[in-house]
Amino acid sequence: MSTGAICFNEQNFEYYTPKYIVDMFGKFDYDPATTTEQAKALGIPNYSTIESDGLRQDWCEYKRIWINPPFYLKFPFLEKAVSTYKRAGNDIYFLAPVSILTAKKFHELIEGIGIKLYIPNGRIRFRRIYQEKEEIPAFGCVIFKLQKENEIKMFHIIIPGGHYILNETDV
Repeated sequence: MSTGAICFNEQNFEYYTPKYIVDMFGKFDYDPATTTEQAKALGIPNYSTIESDGLRQDWCEYKRIWINPPFYLKFPFLEKAVSTYKRAGNDIYFLAPVSILTAKKFHELIEGIGIKLYIPNGRIRFRRIYQEKEEIPAFGCVIFKLQKENEIKMFHIIIPGGHYILNETDV
């Protein structure tokens, strides 16, 4: 998955993160896994695409980073996010399939730091690449922020007037 299409073909089905989901977490100044069009749509001024390869860039100068990496690159992007967080203490938000939470590699990579885990009360509606219509994929997602301590937040996806609102509750 990516906020754009870092490497799309008919077999890997990349999904775009809807703007209202990203907006729930505030403004971001960098996305290392997107397209020019998606970065502009999300209002993220600095970004990397497949051509500029976000995994090879230095993320330390950016204060707030949004990442929704391609599914098959979730662990390399997580490794880069963790190393960046350890060096610079950035606010790094990461959207991933819920299954990442049970992966041994996930636990190995985040060892020594905490996460603030955001669990939605339903599945996020994504846009498929080159499609305007949103759809719900066959997998659920979570969003987590790298930080010093572990914390869990539930968020309710409420649709007043057609927009989603972050309504956090402690677990």
